[in-house]
Amino acid sequence: MQIFTQHQQLCIRRFLRADKNDFIQIVQHPLCMKYSAAGVLSKQQANVFFESLADNKKHKMYAIEESVSGRVIGCTGLQECCVEYDSSASFVLCLLPEFNQHQDLHPLLLQFVDNLISLYQLPYLQAIVAQKNHFNMQLLSDLNFKRVKSITCQTINSYLYQTR
Repeated sequence: MQIFTQHQQLCIRRFLRADKNDFIQIVQHPLCMKYSAAGVLSKQQANVFFESLADNKKHKMYAIEESVSGRVIGCTGLQECCVEYDSSASFVLCLLPEFNQHQDLHPLLLQFVDNLISLYQLPYLQAIVAQKNHFNMQLLSDLNFKRVKSITCQTINSYLYQTR
C-alpha cells in the first residue's frame, strides 16, 4: 500500500478493493452527503463510483484511513467540477462526522493540499462548498483557502474557494 500523506493517526492513500464497504458506508451516510450535489448515493451508484476510484481512471481521489484500525473514514482529492463554463479540478472532502474534530485532520490535510498542488503542478487549488456547510467553510479557511465568490453549483448556493 502506497501512502500519499501521513500524520500520526491518519493517512491518505490510494483506494484498495478491500475499502469498498467502508466507502459505501461513507457515501450512503446522510450527514456525509448532506451538502453534496449528488446527495446520498444508492448502493448501485456507490458501487459504480467505487469502481471508478479503485481503477483511478476518472478521479484523483484518495482514501483517508485511521491508521490504528485500518478503517477508511473519508475520501479526499480532486474531482472535475464546472464553474461558470470552466471545467477544472476541485478539492473535495467527504468525512464521517465522528471524525470531523480528529486532532490529526488539519495537519494531514494541510500537507495533502501542498502535495496535490506539487504533484499535479497546479497554480492553486479550488474548492466549491455549499453556503450552509459551515464545517467545510471553516476547514478550508484553516487550510489557507480564501473565499473568492458566490456561485451556484447544480442548483446549490455555494462559494468558490481558492488557495492563497
